Amino acid sequence: MPDLLAAVPADDRPAVEDDTGILSYAELRADAMRLRARVARGGVGVLVGRRAAVLAAAVTALEGWAAEVHLFGDLDEPAPRGAVVLPDSITPTAEATRSADRQLTDVRTRWRLYTSGTTGRPKPVDHDLGSLARLVRMRPQRSRRWGLLYAPTRMAGTQVVLQSLADGGLLIDAAHLSSVSEKFAWFAARRCTALSGTPSMWRQALQSPHSAELNLQQITLGGEIADQLVLDALAQAFPAARITHVFASTETGAAFSVSDGRAGFPATYLTDPPRGIRLAVRDSILHVHAPRVPGAGPDGFVSTGDVVELDRDRVHFRGRDSGVVNVAGVKVWPEQVETALRGHPDVVDSVVTARPNPLSGWILSAVVVPTREADEQTLPTRLRSYCAERLSSAHVPAVVKIVPSLTLAGSGKAVRR
Repeated sequence: MPDLLAAVPADDRPAVEDDTGILSYAELRADAMRLRARVARGGVGVLVGRRAAVLAAAVTALEGWAAEVHLFGDLDEPAPRGAVVLPDSITPTAEATRSADRQLTDVRTRWRLYTSGTTGRPKPVDHDLGSLARLVRMRPQRSRRWGLLYAPTRMAGTQVVLQSLADGGLLIDAAHLSSVSEKFAWFAARRCTALSGTPSMWRQALQSPHSAELNLQQITLGGEIADQLVLDALAQAFPAARITHVFASTETGAAFSVSDGRAGFPATYLTDPPRGIRLAVRDSILHVHAPRVPGAGPDGFVSTGDVVELDRDRVHFRGRDSGVVNVAGVKVWPEQVETALRGHPDVVDSVVTARPNPLSGWILSAVVVPTREADEQTLPTRLRSYCAERLSSAHVPAVVKIVPSLTLAGSGKAVRR
């Protein structure tokens, strides 16, 4: 892959904008945040907080300089002994590192990210910049304005930050705002043209009046299963946008993307590797060839933990292997039930969880966001009947709870606990 850092501009054009101001590419390239003065060569740095500017500065200054950079974000993890903890916001200084320092570096940098902890405690996964940036397109698009919905220290967030750096455009960070609707208003005011988010984020965004104010040219989805309903809704709302759903897990790094408007991915990817990244399905679980990633087997393949099934020319995601439950002797992936519920005309979004039951092993509980027009009093009963008509009895939620919106984790995924 071409050197991402070599593609980063060095002029005064804006690189990152947030509520504290604008950081330029010249400041990034000159290490105006003095990160190399904070972290010794061959040392360890830790990023806390949610500011994209700090991650962008760390990538340009600490790659090839620090031995390790840990992306904690808002995780409550103990810093390694001797590590330098970088605060959430660092003010650039007029005093900058000499540009020759970039040529003098030869340290191999490990970037340590953490899984979202959706089904358990977050676990660390090490990458190099190459595995993080495998899906970054190295064709500069300097007029592009990326909006950041994710926390930048999560895998999906790093993808947006790296792509924006390669584009040489502007990254618009709305980390200071809490709701998706507020973030969309912020993006609209700054003429955002590209956005990446989880399907859960996009379903919330489509309910915001500010979404109609955006002239998006690029839409990216990742982090969760992108079902056909959300893909179709985005295509209708933003007809000029190229819509891409990306597979990039913390465990495997960036793997592949799909832009044909269909859920799942082409079965040809299993025989004709997308961008040379080999895929395999073993015991119904998707594996990605990522030999440099810890956890890779002797043949270089890493389990993604995602259960998939082949349907003619398409491979579809069923759910996480760790999330499957046994309901009355039947294997059930909660994601299957969620997809069915979203197909009801009175449902905007849903999350399905399971809890132990002494008689059936597990029972399902659904949390549902209704449309504004829905009759909320009768909706739970109607939804159970709706599921019973389309799925086996084991897939019918025993409980359906109506809520105004789903709670999203820092990863942008719907909280399932």
